[in-house]
Amino acid sequence: VTAEDFKEIAQRAPGVDIARVEVLAAYHPDLGDSQPGDAPGVVTLMLVPRHDPRQPDAPMPDGAFIDAVCRHLDPRRLVTTELVLRGPQYVPLWLSVGITVAGGHTVPEVRDAVKARLRAVLAPTRADGLSDLPGRESGWPLGAAVNPKELWAEAARVPGVLRINGVNLAEGDGTAILDERPLSGLKLPRLLGLSV
Repeated sequence: VTAEDFKEIAQRAPGVDIARVEVLAAYHPDLGDSQPGDAPGVVTLMLVPRHDPRQPDAPMPDGAFIDAVCRHLDPRRLVTTELVLRGPQYVPLWLSVGITVAGGHTVPEVRDAVKARLRAVLAPTRADGLSDLPGRESGWPLGAAVNPKELWAEAARVPGVLRINGVNLAEGDGTAILDERPLSGLKLPRLLGLSV
């Protein structure tokens, strides 16, 4: 049974609408700073539902969702495999971007386009059909650090942006992130606020 098998079987679970499944082989999220490969016999699935009315920007599976997927996977797993089903662990971030708008473009349209682009780049799932994000077709990748320079580049790709004047990234408590914010395990970024 491969990681891809677990992913395909989980996506076919009846009664749930799954937007994203990530499979981490030999990884257990309760073992502290462990990395994939540190827990033989364990397979962890990170599940992100397509819709969550409580927090649409950071969907979390509820107990019924996890139970439905578990009931579907349990009879299909190897007896010696321990399955761990979890939702993502969202890391709260604040983002502020300064731009100069090129002539012939309206400020509100360009500002809204930059916001939409950055929200799409940092999203946990990809429902908007952005095809110019290689390696991020299903959402922000697990294990990828959030880097202000990368967000700078994404904002600069928006038509009508003449120049990026600055990018400020901060933790949820307001502490500035100067270099990058590493993410490990089941962690994904969640924008608490975005100012352009």
